[in-house]
Amino acid sequence: MMNKINELIDKSKWTYIHTLMFASLAVGFFMWGVIASIAPLVYPSINNVLFLLTPTFATIAGNLVLPFFSDKRLGRKTTFFITMSLYSIGTLFIVLSAVLAGFNSNNMANMPYLALLVIGIILGVLGVEGEVPVMLSYTAEMMPLEYRDQMLVLAPNFDNIGAMIASLIGYITYNLSNSYAIELISLSAVAIIGIITAIIIRLLLPESVRWLTTKGYITRAEKEAEKIAKEILEIRENEINRNLSLGFRYAFLAIIGISQYLTYGLMAFVVADFYFTGSTVDFIVFIANLGASIAGVIAGFIIKKFKTRIFALFSFLGGTLSMIPIILLTFNFNIVAFYILLLINMLFSEFGWATRTIYEPTLMPSNSRAFMIGLIRLAPVIAYAVSVYTLGTYLSNNLLLYLVYNTALWAIGGIATILWFYKGVDVNYVSLEKLDLIRHQS
Repeated sequence: MMNKINELIDKSKWTYIHTLMFASLAVGFFMWGVIASIAPLVYPSINNVLFLLTPTFATIAGNLVLPFFSDKRLGRKTTFFITMSLYSIGTLFIVLSAVLAGFNSNNMANMPYLALLVIGIILGVLGVEGEVPVMLSYTAEMMPLEYRDQMLVLAPNFDNIGAMIASLIGYITYNLSNSYAIELISLSAVAIIGIITAIIIRLLLPESVRWLTTKGYITRAEKEAEKIAKEILEIRENEINRNLSLGFRYAFLAIIGISQYLTYGLMAFVVADFYFTGSTVDFIVFIANLGASIAGVIAGFIIKKFKTRIFALFSFLGGTLSMIPIILLTFNFNIVAFYILLLINMLFSEFGWATRTIYEPTLMPSNSRAFMIGLIRLAPVIAYAVSVYTLGTYLSNNLLLYLVYNTALWAIGGIATILWFYKGVDVNYVSLEKLDLIRHQS
């Protein structure tokens, strides 16, 4: 019975329910992009590297605690409402900090306004970071096999779109008001609109059928599946004929996670904070996320045409090579050329992110999928925090070494994808149940 229910999900034609699912995921990832951008965008008003690290513990907790309870007891839909509550409260704290500061940027670094801002950012990040592993799990578990990989690329791309829009709003409001407090209010207004939209859509969502079957709620799972799968497609699944231990899969995903997460964060946000000032900070973040957003759309349409191992190899080796002209630019720096090269580099960064969002939920076991995705993300988050602190403390005046470090991180991911090309697997058109079997063959 369980296999038949899951097969209904995999072979379903696209329905309005899937459109609702995609809209829910898009809004969730959009909120991640907006809220994660707040600290880097207002950093110049604080000018303390520790401020950039304030979301770190919330990120770790969000990635581990909420996905764990989502797997064990809460399910996907209930977890969404908990995460939305967290970043709703966080947004209110952020608004409160700006209002009490009298909309004055000069007051944002002072207590108690800074404390309110930090609390708001921490709660917001706890919510959006806790939502990401659950959203990736929900996408892999509920989208038809025909569209699964596309949705695992297109939905997370709204993170880039959210960050792009946030940085554009920041750029415009800062130029008009010369106030980071006004910028905070503007970003919070966008977040509030996103929250309201997410609540309306998610009230209509079904629970994850695969989560229900894993927990033994077969009758409810069958009812949910029948609502979704009105018509069935004829799909021929690919086969997996390679044994891979869970440890090997985890190591690969953690390594490319460190490579992609750090190179994106360091080039899309931190490089602006450390080496540029004023509205240029917002514009660099905008250009970086514009490039990533464009690449996300491209990846969503080409992902079906490539085996996932080839796509991974192209993404990380391309990212490594695209850093070379950026390094050479430091010997005769030109800001326009930097914008162009940064945009190109972010194209590959998004391809690397697409590689991660396809592999993470499909390679992890069904009974602990969200938690394992969060556990994979633990390594990049810790490495990012250490890198930001070290670079901000010792290399804040040396752009060349900063870029060399970034290139080395890309190369680590490139080496991992070369090894995966020979030892790993493709997941195109392979059901989660077949992918689950590779852990029993290890």
